[in-house]
Amino acid sequence: MGYIRDLSIQFLLGCTLTNWIKLLWQNRDKPIYWKSLPKFIYITVVIILLTPVRLIEKLLFDIKVKNTRIEKDPVFVLGHWRSGTTYLVNMLSQDEQFAVTNAIHCFAPNMFLTCYKALDWLLSRVLPKNRHMDNVPLDTVSSQEEEFAIANMSTLSNYHLCFFPRNHAKYQKYAYFRDMTEDEIREWKKKYLFLLKKVTYQQKGKRLLLKSPTNTSRVKELLELFPNAKFIHIYRNPYKVYVSTKRLYEKFFPVFELQKPIPDEEADEVQMDIYVNMYKKFFEERHLIPEGNLVEVRYEDVVKDPLGSIEMIYEKLGLEGFEKARPRIEKYIESQKGYRPNKYTLDPKIMQKVAQRYDFAFKEFGYPKTLS
Repeated sequence: MGYIRDLSIQFLLGCTLTNWIKLLWQNRDKPIYWKSLPKFIYITVVIILLTPVRLIEKLLFDIKVKNTRIEKDPVFVLGHWRSGTTYLVNMLSQDEQFAVTNAIHCFAPNMFLTCYKALDWLLSRVLPKNRHMDNVPLDTVSSQEEEFAIANMSTLSNYHLCFFPRNHAKYQKYAYFRDMTEDEIREWKKKYLFLLKKVTYQQKGKRLLLKSPTNTSRVKELLELFPNAKFIHIYRNPYKVYVSTKRLYEKFFPVFELQKPIPDEEADEVQMDIYVNMYKKFFEERHLIPEGNLVEVRYEDVVKDPLGSIEMIYEKLGLEGFEKARPRIEKYIESQKGYRPNKYTLDPKIMQKVAQRYDFAFKEFGYPKTLS
């Protein structure tokens, strides 16, 4: 049953056939693992069967989407995976002025305008009740990372390394937007803007509230698209981020891998490389954000005083509507009081390695290198 469930949640099922062929061609040097052949066949067959629906959507809506204007500047929630971005965006999204990219938008970006209700019905039945790595509830309306949509629309996503771990070097650079060609950046901007226009069209012009950890390293590119966008950066003790992200890799990646898994040491190096490069790029570009458009919060402070943290964010960013949204935000906070995060232990040798590699982040964020 677990294998059948894993088949049902493959997030590249919404991929275009052209994009799927491009990805397979990019990975022709590393064969599909024999244990993953049923998964590969399933994904390919579903993509082929859904191609007519995607073509119909393209014919019916592409011109309308391209002509859509994003009148209200988006709000971007930044922060590395496992830093509290989900909790933060779920509180903020209780405010009805915001629209988020949900599971339907992210897993079926090329067809959600044509069959939104059908996709909602289907995903509500096949999605697991909770996320693999932390037991956070899953549904079809809450915020999902728009990076999943970009993975379905292009070959320019680091999420492809979940499927093709043997070629991780080809994809991890998209997590921190370094070593990319001008053509790649141009294509990413085009696809990303089209996605946001599409969601804006479907959500009737609501202000977008977007949470994708990969955007942490794309401040420059996001500002080129939206010069007056608002940014909320949430950060957490690097030790806690490391161990929680490691669990994410161990629980999440095997569900999607089409190639033979890489050794643990190599996976660990990929994880650290992404963290280091993502945050070095963020620190380089943070100053580009206009004054008053960035607020940074500590995960620990948000957990300690969630409502106060949200009120402070509204105030510092000059966002209206907090008092109106307060009852819904309070109700959500109350609903989360029974949630218990995973507990972790950190081997002293690993702790020393993390302290060394993430030294710049410890200093920047003000966390001690002793783990309490």
